[in-house]
Amino acid sequence: MSYEISDCLQKDFQAGWHDLVHLFFNQCLAGNGTDQGIANLRNIGKSLAQLHPIGSSKTVQELEGNLNAKLSYFNWGFVRIAPAQTELILAHCAWPHAPKRNDEPKWRLASACILEGAYSQWLVSQGGDGKLPVIWEERNTQDVLLFRYANQG
Repeated sequence: MSYEISDCLQKDFQAGWHDLVHLFFNQCLAGNGTDQGIANLRNIGKSLAQLHPIGSSKTVQELEGNLNAKLSYFNWGFVRIAPAQTELILAHCAWPHAPKRNDEPKWRLASACILEGAYSQWLVSQGGDGKLPVIWEERNTQDVLLFRYANQG
């Protein structure tokens, strides 16, 4: 069977919900209140992770599997985790893209904020440090959102 790599990196999403989320993201990040909008989106991600906890994980592979089970439930793509000496790198693929290409930067920011909050909460639920957030590594990647879980100091 032949397939394009883009088939793995982007998925189709239900139009009505996709449009609603698009309007919500735009409203949260409108005007000069983006700092508050970003904080609100992170809190929404955290709250969502609290409503939908993941199972206990003893290994990085189990953690990745538990996260992917939850992401699959939301149809939000999948994550690959790369452990390093003092950090975890989370590569989130196949996340829902903006309905309109010119809205992609704002959509990417909003999606990353939601995922920062969710990943931070899910890692806290596994015994992670509540003061150590998951941080989006803002890069111009079209289909992958990269996150770091490490001491930033």
